[in-house]
Order: sequence, then C-alpha cells, then structure tokens
Amino acid sequence: MSKRDETVLQFIEQYRNLGYLPEAMFNFILLLGWSPVGEDEIFTQKEFIKMYDETRLSKSPAKFDSKKLEWINNQYVKSSDEDIIMDLALKQLIEAGNLPKDLDEKTIEWARKLINVYKQQMSYMAQINEMADVFFNEPDQVEGEALEEISNDDAKTVLTAFKQKMDDMAIFDKVQILAAIKAVQKETGIKGRKLWMPIRIAVTHEMHGPELPESIELIGRKTAIKHVDEVLSQLNI
Repeated sequence: MSKRDETVLQFIEQYRNLGYLPEAMFNFILLLGWSPVGEDEIFTQKEFIKMYDETRLSKSPAKFDSKKLEWINNQYVKSSDEDIIMDLALKQLIEAGNLPKDLDEKTIEWARKLINVYKQQMSYMAQINEMADVFFNEPDQVEGEALEEISNDDAKTVLTAFKQKMDDMAIFDKVQILAAIKAVQKETGIKGRKLWMPIRIAVTHEMHGPELPESIELIGRKTAIKHVDEVLSQLNI
C-alpha cells in the first residue's frame, strides 16, 4: 500500500480517534493480504487462527478500501455490547462539544436512547455527531424539496393537529407520540406519506432519518412544538 494516497488515513491512532473498533481493524487488515474459503468475511482472532491457510495468501498488492473498512466496522458496531458502543459514542459526543464532560443521569439516559437509534447505521463512532446534528443544533429554515413537500393544505392540517396533540400529552415518549400520529390520521383522514412526511420535516427539518416517534421524543416536546410553529409560520398559518 502506498503512503502517497492522501485519501487514506495512514496511522492507527487516526482510526482510533474516529472510533473504529480494534477487532474490526484486525479483521480488515488480515483480509488485505489473505482470502478465506467461502463468502464470510467477519472473523474473530481465534477463528482466524483456526482457519488460517498460507496457501490463501495473496501475491497481488493490497488495496486499502475505506468503504470495505467502514462496512466491516459497522458489522462489529451492530454486534458489540451496548455499553461498549455507549462509552465510545459518548466520548465522541463529548469531544465534539455536543455533550458536557460531567453528565447527570438524565442526560446519560437520553444519550443512551440517542446512540441506540443510530447504532445500526454508524460505520464508526465519530459519525454520531453528524448523524445526530439535529438534536444538538437548531436547523436551518425548511427549503427546497422539503418545503415543496409540505406546501399544501393537507400538510398544514396535519401539523396543526399534531401540534395540539403534542401540547396535550401527559407523557411525552415514543409510545404516546405514535398514538398521537395515529389519532391525527383518524381525525383528518390523511395517512401514509402525506401524514408522516410533514411531521418529520417540520420537527427534524429532514426528509429522512431514524424512526419518527423516537426522533421526536429525543428532540423533546418544547423544541418539537417550536419547530412546528416555525414551519407553520413559514407556511403563512
């Protein structure tokens, strides 16, 4: 592998700082110059030792495939113990300034829910900051395709009704939020994309993301209502 390829990080410390798991790095590196029998590519060190066959060593120059490394690391992230991922992701959130160094129990529990929402998607721990940006920073005004999606009477009806449901909730959690969305559907007769997309865009300012009730719970009642109010004002309600 050439050190001249500036698109490839050169030092293990750089990967550690990004939150790559040691087991994933080992797995990836062993596949650079050796190929297993069959299609499985995820191995523990013990499994590799048992199946190692020197005749499977490659004579061709190794190619560092960053996307392959991300895929392998994601497999390990998904299968790793929740507490391990929690600690690594918390470190990234704190270093980025998204969370304080001294965390109270309420914040830790909130962070655990947040990290679990993105655990299946993260290729490496540092991605949590970008993926979860909406939970830490005020989003820009809705525009472009997202604005076009909600610039209609059905969207205004849904958002007005959902805002009231959020305001009336005794308990603001994903179960009650889902129930509120279903209640809006029943009351308005609006369903499917026309129901869910206006709520997602208004609350998160994004057209895609994790499960909507979980996202809204994490954003919190006060901020969610504020975002819906802002979008309704933008739509001249």
